[in-house]
Amino acid sequence: MKRKFIYIIFILFLLSPSSILFCTEVILSDINKDGDPDGWSYVREGYIERQELDMNFDGKVDSVFMYASDGRVKEEMLDTNYDGAMDNWREYNDGEVTLDMIDSDFDGKVDIWFYIDRGRIYKMEKDTNADGYPDEVNTY
Repeated sequence: MKRKFIYIIFILFLLSPSSILFCTEVILSDINKDGDPDGWSYVREGYIERQELDMNFDGKVDSVFMYASDGRVKEEMLDTNYDGAMDNWREYNDGEVTLDMIDSDFDGKVDIWFYIDRGRIYKMEKDTNADGYPDEVNTY
């Protein structure tokens, strides 16, 4: 039993975002001034590594931003319909969005991919049959 408990703790350690485990400071923000935190900034080595925000003030995180050490966004996760599940993921390169992935039917799976270069979409892929793979591709 003790071995199983240690194994579970180890797995949780590996799966947890490093910013939460190794941050040196957590800064709380109260955006709407109601006395409850709506923003959490995880600081490590003097820079914000991760920010979590509750944009509709319902007590659930619906926006997460991951930052590079230079302060630029490198990843973003959003719950656009505020149901408690992330449904939009963005990847950044040098602070610019390069990939925007959307779960448009809110089933927990990405079904639209936008590929972006210098602020312009150059390719869109869509999964129209819910198999997890794009079956419609448009290039621009």
